[in-house]
Amino acid sequence: MGLDTVDATIADQPEQDPELITHEQQLKLALASTERKLAEARLQIAELEALLEEIPEIFERKFEQRLQPVLERQERLLDDNAALRQQIHQLAPVPGEVRLRFNPDVAAPNPSSINLPQLPSRSAIRRAARAERQGPRAA
Repeated sequence: MGLDTVDATIADQPEQDPELITHEQQLKLALASTERKLAEARLQIAELEALLEEIPEIFERKFEQRLQPVLERQERLLDDNAALRQQIHQLAPVPGEVRLRFNPDVAAPNPSSINLPQLPSRSAIRRAARAERQGPRAA
């Protein structure tokens, strides 16, 4: 029974003196009132279920919004790192090149090889980020 039907049922009841209302009429009014409350509760449950279905999408959007600046900063840092590595290689002496040392007490490193730490590639970092985002969904 919908809310309109319940409201109509209650409205159809003639106003009477409370003492004259029979037990049967009281039961009908109680039933109509209970049916109205039931209809309202079902409507509220449907609204809550719809909201509940949206929650994973809301969390994912929020996560991506917060992750985006981090990924952009990571991209800038990787670009800066690549530029600095290129500068180091350009400034490194080529084999056979003579350079003056300003601190003769420090032993010169082997000029033909520069040992720089290796960072993961951008594609490996992106794959790892995607895997982390997809991990909670699978659970």
